[in-house]
Amino acid sequence: GMSSNKILLVHCKSRDDDLGIHNLTVGNEFQWKFKPNIIGQTLFWCLMDSVFDHVHAVFNVFWDNEDLFYRCDWDSCIWIAKEDGIYLKNIPENFDEFMHDWENGGGTLDSFNIG
Repeated sequence: GMSSNKILLVHCKSRDDDLGIHNLTVGNEFQWKFKPNIIGQTLFWCLMDSVFDHVHAVFNVFWDNEDLFYRCDWDSCIWIAKEDGIYLKNIPENFDEFMHDWENGGGTLDSFNIG
């Protein structure tokens, strides 16, 4: 969802797994699969940093929540970075739902409070 000359740095992790840093250009994606924790404590969060725009967003991308499961069609959460912010694809209702504004400056996952 970004302009063609943009690079999006994506870094996602959970308490147990660091999924690494990925530099995405327009039309590319980063995906992973996992099995949620049986006791309902699965949490993944990501940093998305629009490198040349000097803006970022750090936010939860998966948590155990029935409303999130519905929007992800119980199978695939699709997050989309656009010029004006971060969206979650509401699959059953077929629209991109605005979720997060970009923040100024570069960001790090280390500063994100997951507590």
